[in-house]
Amino acid sequence: MYVTKAEDAVQYLAPGHHKMQMHRIQGQDVSPLSGMWSARLTLEAGGYVEASASPAAKLYIVDSGELEFTGGDQTVLIKKGDSVFVLPNEARAFKESRGSTAVIYLVLLENYAKS
Repeated sequence: MYVTKAEDAVQYLAPGHHKMQMHRIQGQDVSPLSGMWSARLTLEAGGYVEASASPAAKLYIVDSGELEFTGGDQTVLIKKGDSVFVLPNEARAFKESRGSTAVIYLVLLENYAKS
């Protein structure tokens, strides 16, 4: 069993992410989980992620706050309990939308294959 306590989560940086703290909670340099990893993302008021795409699929789950999430030509407001799945090579952008902190969890699937 591999437990990551909140205070022990590994902080990391990613280009195009602004006013955000990112902490890896499983996989990569935290646990032997392979093919995927997960992180806790804390967006400060006005925090945002620039539009970009990657070869990995991404699952975002909102824990608190509200985000304006854009994928392709669609923009939606997501809040606590909502989730968004982004396919590989699909551009996405999001921003904190209420002027307060938002917390989301990310599960990044490195080798996702649609079945």
